[in-house]
Amino acid sequence: MIDEKMMKINLQIDYQRYPLTIRREDELLYRDAAKLIDNTLNKYRSHMPDMDSNRHWAMAAFELAFTNISMKDRNDTQPYKEKLEELMKELDSCIGKGE
Repeated sequence: MIDEKMMKINLQIDYQRYPLTIRREDELLYRDAAKLIDNTLNKYRSHMPDMDSNRHWAMAAFELAFTNISMKDRNDTQPYKEKLEELMKELDSCIGKGE
């Protein structure tokens, strides 16, 4: 039994059907991910038609993994959190001195 927060969907990637049970709130992310895989595969198929399907998949996986890793580095907020904490302490000490 699936609770109301979950749902079943069928994704099609590279002409294959993949049935999944996902959280309702993530449906668009899953569908967009499947489209991104297909678009990336199609790009390599059109630019490198002499390669076999396994190589297209490998190149697509590599590109998507590279993008994923690159984005993780850009979204690292820890240095900003540390600086904000430092500034908050400094503000607290200045406000405390004024009283």
